[in-house]
Amino acid sequence: MIKKSLCMEYANTVLSFYSNHNLKRKIIKFVLYTVISGALWSSVSLAESYINQSGTKNEIESSLIALSTKRNIYAKAQKLADRGEWRKLNAIKHGLTNYPLYPYLEYAELVAQMSVPRRGEISRFLEAHEHTVLGYRLRSKWLEYLAQKSQWTNYIKYYAPEEASVSRQCKYLEALYNRNNRKAAFEGGITLWTVGHSQPRQCDQLFRILMRHEKITDIHAWKRFNLALLNHNYSLARYVKQFMTGAQTKDLAEAFMRIKRNPNYLLNGVNEAINRQDAVPLIAHSLSHLANRNPTKAIDFWSNWEYRESVSPTGTHEFISRVVKSFVKSNKTQHADRVLIRYKDLINTEFEGILIEWRIRHALSEQNWTDVQGWIEQLSIESKKKSVWRYWRIRSLENSEVFNRQETYRLKKELAKERDFYGFISSDSLNQDYNFNHIPVPKDEITLKEISSNLALQRARELNFHGKKVDANREWNSGTRDFTKEQWMAVAQLAHNWAWHSRAIIAMASAKYWDDLQIRFPLAFYGSIDTAAKKAQVQSHLLYAIARQESAFEIHARSKVGALGLLQIMPKTARSTARNSQIPYENSRQLTDINTNLLIGSSYFRSLLERFEENRILALASYNAGPERVKQWLSRTKGKLTYDLWIELIPYPETRGYVKSALMYSAIYSKKLGLQKPMLEPYEIELLL
Repeated sequence: MIKKSLCMEYANTVLSFYSNHNLKRKIIKFVLYTVISGALWSSVSLAESYINQSGTKNEIESSLIALSTKRNIYAKAQKLADRGEWRKLNAIKHGLTNYPLYPYLEYAELVAQMSVPRRGEISRFLEAHEHTVLGYRLRSKWLEYLAQKSQWTNYIKYYAPEEASVSRQCKYLEALYNRNNRKAAFEGGITLWTVGHSQPRQCDQLFRILMRHEKITDIHAWKRFNLALLNHNYSLARYVKQFMTGAQTKDLAEAFMRIKRNPNYLLNGVNEAINRQDAVPLIAHSLSHLANRNPTKAIDFWSNWEYRESVSPTGTHEFISRVVKSFVKSNKTQHADRVLIRYKDLINTEFEGILIEWRIRHALSEQNWTDVQGWIEQLSIESKKKSVWRYWRIRSLENSEVFNRQETYRLKKELAKERDFYGFISSDSLNQDYNFNHIPVPKDEITLKEISSNLALQRARELNFHGKKVDANREWNSGTRDFTKEQWMAVAQLAHNWAWHSRAIIAMASAKYWDDLQIRFPLAFYGSIDTAAKKAQVQSHLLYAIARQESAFEIHARSKVGALGLLQIMPKTARSTARNSQIPYENSRQLTDINTNLLIGSSYFRSLLERFEENRILALASYNAGPERVKQWLSRTKGKLTYDLWIELIPYPETRGYVKSALMYSAIYSKKLGLQKPMLEPYEIELLL
């Protein structure tokens, strides 16, 4: 039954899109058959290619065969390129000249056989592929080669400032120096040197040139020292001190280094700097550190400081945040609230009320419902409209001494119209169905045709077909640069029809179109997810929700911390889970195999459910933040919080959002899978955490 619904989902998507083409509908039926047999990606991708073509049955069949043939030839050609067998490659690549990935073969040969005599071929390629991924990449390789060969005149000729990284900018300035344009080299070099972080090693030679010609002055050193301290880069700050020549500058630098070690030194250690305009950011930064230890002295200094109005909004907000939180931590809530009220306009207009929201959560932690209601009223009009604060306003009203049942019912009824975590909670409390608010994205045939002819997106799709995920994503980003809302909606439909779900989901987010649940919540990889869920005894709709939240169904996803695959599993977790669950596992490369990833990820989640007595709230929080952290949080709350308060007070904003989203997604997938399961079970709602 589920396979049938899965097929129907893709059938409805594509058949409605091409409803006027009987022959093409027959091709779609073939695609649906292959969906059931597990060939989802290639079938939907192939079918969409030919549906976009017009012509007779024979012409379409010929096109199908032609593309399949070219894909096979390209796969062989790529292997030859990897082995450097250029003669054999040249013998077969002529049949690929109109294939989207043909330029990748040309690029591979040019890079492998790069030399100055071939600069004509390189120039032609750069001209033909201007503003493309391969154009940028070849120029980068070519400039790197020219720098190694000290071909400075050619370097200047081929340099493109709009594409230049910092490394390339440094080499360009070095080239100018070596071609006697020293003034420009020095000016540009100083700009690149005067930053608050270390620059790449490719800049070392340029900076040595600046030092040799004594171009780094006391003013430059002081500026970089400031920037380094503001970035908490203390090793760089100490390094920069050697370039200071003025006695006053050296003394100030030493004073600020002492303040770093002991913020109280600010109160009497930099009197000579208080009236220096160029020291304003550093004094404000130091005050923020002082506020952590002594908020009273920090706010007194701030109130009497002549230059406080010169501090940037970001610097002011940082300082006020530290003061408020430090006062609250010291149980001086009234002091904190006076400061917060004084700066609420800045907080609301420039920083979306995040510090006021922090204050509301503090009131929630104390279950001070009067303060909860009062601080919600201090938010901007837009922030008050957020579901989270509408919900907590209702809860504060329910817990107030004067409980207006009719008013809270009306507010809850309104909130239950929303398709989000709080809307679903409200629906449950009213014992009514969730409002999913599914509205398919409108179809614009003209824009769809335009997007279909986008060469970068054609390359992206073919690279994805061949498993080159990184290159595919780069081409996608290149092809969608500067897209309008209408173009994003069109490319989302296209990617969905290709079964490239991660890109379709990202495109819908870029379009800020949230109501098409078919594209945003696809029934991707149904067979694999269903099998893994059953084997691990995890609810399939919950496993779908985790995959959607973790990777948006990107099989090769890799996070900044090293989590891999559909369920974003850390290699260390994979090893221990595989060992405990007796799953064959050798190395982290297996985590990009969908079935291995799902088997290990679902088994790990099953272990979390068992650890936390089948409580999905705690298991989801553990999946994101780790079970030991969740155990610590539970030890602090000591079984005194209702489930909604516990979720709202999760210390990590990322984990807080993760739990809410995953639970909400599980309700959507329950609906799509025909299960009609509630977002939360009664025992999860009733248990105090």
